[in-house]
Amino acid sequence: MKNFNLKHLLTLTLSILVVGSVSAENYLVEDESTDPVYFDFIYEPDRPVPARTNFVKDELVLLYPADQGGSVNSLAKKYGLEPSSKIVLSSVNTGMLVAKTNGQNPLNLSKTINKKEKSVEAATNNIFKPAATAFTNAYSMYETGVRFVHETTKGKGVTICMVDTPIDIFHPSLSNSHIETLDLFDVDETNEGSMLHGTSVAGVLVSQNEHIGIAPKAKLFSVGAFRAEPNQPNNLKGSSSDVAKALDACIQRNVDVINLSFTGGKDSLVEKVVNKAIKKGIIVVAAAGNGGKWGSTIYPALIPGVLTATAVDENKKLFDMADKGRFIDYAAPGVNILTIAPGGKYKLATGTSISSAHVSGVAALLLSRKGNKNINNVLKRTAVDLGKPGRDQEYGDGLISASRALAIIK
Repeated sequence: MKNFNLKHLLTLTLSILVVGSVSAENYLVEDESTDPVYFDFIYEPDRPVPARTNFVKDELVLLYPADQGGSVNSLAKKYGLEPSSKIVLSSVNTGMLVAKTNGQNPLNLSKTINKKEKSVEAATNNIFKPAATAFTNAYSMYETGVRFVHETTKGKGVTICMVDTPIDIFHPSLSNSHIETLDLFDVDETNEGSMLHGTSVAGVLVSQNEHIGIAPKAKLFSVGAFRAEPNQPNNLKGSSSDVAKALDACIQRNVDVINLSFTGGKDSLVEKVVNKAIKKGIIVVAAAGNGGKWGSTIYPALIPGVLTATAVDENKKLFDMADKGRFIDYAAPGVNILTIAPGGKYKLATGTSISSAHVSGVAALLLSRKGNKNINNVLKRTAVDLGKPGRDQEYGDGLISASRALAIIK
């Protein structure tokens, strides 16, 4: 394993959810915020790079051509695997077998199988996490001209798919929204934390509250692919196999926009399905990540063709924990944004998950107006330049402008 030759500093940020309460009538905030905590870890020279651990510890994913599923079970048996689920991802014509490794190291086993077998591709079941949000003070979503655009369209006729945590479908703010849900596992409705992230993102997308929803008349297909860890209700994770299933379901529904407010490492399976969505003309929007890093390697944000959104505040200042790099495409409101939370509550949220949903909502508005699939070009031409002149690694092409974009597609 390659050693470090220089001292490296890694900063781990623990994002702490700030639980506030906002009246649906007057939006008064009871701020109970706690400052983020920062820890510094230093790698000493010649200390080996830690082994990768961002995958399900006792699972392996076997991928194979969809029409050749008969032999994969015997191959699994050959390597001492115990199949737990088997499906076909129709959008990419690929079979996927998820199997228990029965104590075998998934990293080592995947290398062995890929070296010896030609009929399958073995991969670790990699972990993705919702891009964390914090809850603070209010900032209007109308900085991008959404209120003006609502006079013309609110997204009717467009379908947005969000791959996230399950949502509180019974929230009053969603009662008249057009929502279909598909959860890949049983939802613990007593654990509001397990639905918080998805509910907040859904609120920004399609809430009927005029201060919250960007595209309130759009249809929402909500796929719950992220679940809480046992005995850790706020530790939410989604495996690459579940994310791939969710993306495949979005493609099969012929949606127009896919919102991915989560982050993880490079994963060939997830990238394959995302690329299929882009090839079909679906607009895919992802969160930039909240790690505060330069040159970040966050996926799915780095996949070519994905529109990556970073977050800015009311002064058009970059959210200080937003990741930065050449992959940033647009900035959108993502600091102190009013949205919803499980149990009929209203919250104020900060993070690139929120700005991603804002961009997805704006894309839905523009598609509804003219059905122009070249939305990226429209947004690029009309974005308001921020930071250094021209495209940069902090703001991308600049702050999206729904009103300016609408004006050139009329």
